[in-house]
Amino acid sequence: MPRRASAEPRKHPTQRRSTETVDRIVAAAARIFDERGYRGTTTNHVAEEAGVSIGSLYQYFPNKDALLVALAERHIEDAALRFGERLALLRERQPPIADTVRSLVDLTVELNDTSRLHALLFSECPRTPALTERFDRFVDVVVAELVWHLERTGLGGDDPLLRARLAFASVDAAVHQVVLAAPPGRRRKAATNELVELTLHGIGIG
Repeated sequence: MPRRASAEPRKHPTQRRSTETVDRIVAAAARIFDERGYRGTTTNHVAEEAGVSIGSLYQYFPNKDALLVALAERHIEDAALRFGERLALLRERQPPIADTVRSLVDLTVELNDTSRLHALLFSECPRTPALTERFDRFVDVVVAELVWHLERTGLGGDDPLLRARLAFASVDAAVHQVVLAAPPGRRRKAATNELVELTLHGIGIG
């Protein structure tokens, strides 16, 4: 995704009232992006939905790309929390690798299968340095756990880190570009099942 005009926030809230204002703006942006898409969304729409002046919005967000970045940051925070809980459970229970892969693929689909907004975050959100760094930290945590599971099951091969990174990247891309493009219901479930099978094959199962 090419960089557009600066998508960095103008300032960060420091007081409770300003934090609440920013939270209202970001929540409104989520609704408007979901309803109107990227091209149909303007900062005026978001300000009106949030019940704030356009000047108040511009204190924190210079443009709609900055709003997308804020939404992406919150999405990554939520994903990190949910994956952290799931990874801790999998490490405790140590299920067969097929169940481990199924659990993580299902969670990836679940976290991104809620609205049109998540498709916009994947395709339209500028990759600012701060956002990229945050996502990379999240990936490193998940990949490290995948390495641990591959090694405990004897499926790490000559380079378990490379295998884990390839598995993560393949699942992430497939979920956004293929699985979520399938209609909800049986077609999406079938796509998810196929992704699990392909992932298992890639790490040496089947």
